[in-house]
Amino acid sequence: MNKLYLIKMFTVFCSLLIMTVSCTQADATLSQAKRELPFPVIFPENVLEDWAIEETIYEDRLLVTTFKNSEEGRIELVQDQNIQGLDVEQLRNYVLSNDTPNTEFTKIQEIMEVNDYVGELAYFMEPIPTVQFTFVSKNDLFADVNGNIPYYQLIGKEVSTEELRKFIYTLEVIT
Repeated sequence: MNKLYLIKMFTVFCSLLIMTVSCTQADATLSQAKRELPFPVIFPENVLEDWAIEETIYEDRLLVTTFKNSEEGRIELVQDQNIQGLDVEQLRNYVLSNDTPNTEFTKIQEIMEVNDYVGELAYFMEPIPTVQFTFVSKNDLFADVNGNIPYYQLIGKEVSTEELRKFIYTLEVIT
């Protein structure tokens, strides 16, 4: 019985050590990205319960942080000035009128407003169920940023829209 207890304690210790090293590396990578990127870096103020940082990559003005939960769920937070596909004028009109645009949005794509952000929510079923939220800060929609509005993207694999929404509520600009 003592051997089993020692093995469990060792496993817990190793897990905590790996999480601490991962968080320290993520903090260093986020600090570097914050200094070098020409737009505000966002990150969860508090990582949700059952979620942990798996990996943070910063390369060529692209910052990607991957989170995983205790099940099979993964969320990637992508920060890249070259993300495309959002109709900024359409998002402005949505925020001002809170009315869905007359364009051809389908059941697999919709405009969603969560906390300080607004963007397009899309669903993909293949190869694995994925929900993708490409978004901007609502404040940036109306600020004079010379057309350089920072775009962000959350890609949730094996997660529900509600889980992704909860994750969005935690996002804050790193100061």
